[in-house]
Amino acid sequence: MNTDTLVNKTLEGAASRGAITEKLHLNDLIIKPCQACLQHPAPKHCWIDDSMEKVYDALETADALVIGTPAYYNSITAQLKLVVDRSNCLTQMIKLEDGSVIFRPRLTRKKKAALIWVADSSQNAECALATMRLWCQDINAEFVDVMTVVDSDHGEGARNREALLTKAYEMGAVLLQK
Repeated sequence: MNTDTLVNKTLEGAASRGAITEKLHLNDLIIKPCQACLQHPAPKHCWIDDSMEKVYDALETADALVIGTPAYYNSITAQLKLVVDRSNCLTQMIKLEDGSVIFRPRLTRKKKAALIWVADSSQNAECALATMRLWCQDINAEFVDVMTVVDSDHGEGARNREALLTKAYEMGAVLLQK
C-alpha cells in the first residue's frame, strides 16, 4: 500500500506538468521467467507470448518510467525481477575485434527512470539500486532519481506522511525535466 500510494502521487506530479500517465500493475500480469534462450526473435522482443508484451510496449513508447517496489531481501519483488530478467533480450551483446564485449540497447528511444523503494528499517537499498541501474542500461533509460523509504515499519503509512507525499509529487513533476 505504501509503494502504490507513492507511485500514484509521483504520477500525479508528472500529470501536473502535462504528462500522460499509464500504470501497469505487475501483479496483475502473467509473466513467465526468462529461459536464457540467447535468441532475438525480431521483430518481437521475446519468443515467449505472455503479458510481458505490455511491458515491452511501455518500454518502447514511454518518455519516463516510475518504478515502485517494496523491498524483498534487500532487493526487489519477484514480479519486478521477472521483468528485469525478461529484458535481457533488449540488449545486444557485441564482440569487438579486440575480444572485448559491449552491450547495445535494442530500444532506440531514450527515457528517464525513477525508482521508489519502500522497506522496513532493517533493509539496505544497495542491492535493489544496483539491479535497477543495470536494468536501466538495458532498456536505454537514464536512472535519474530514487526515493528510498526505509522506515515503513515505524509510524503511519505513506498516505498519512505529508513529507513523503510531497517528495513523491515533486519527483514526478520534475522527472522529464532532469
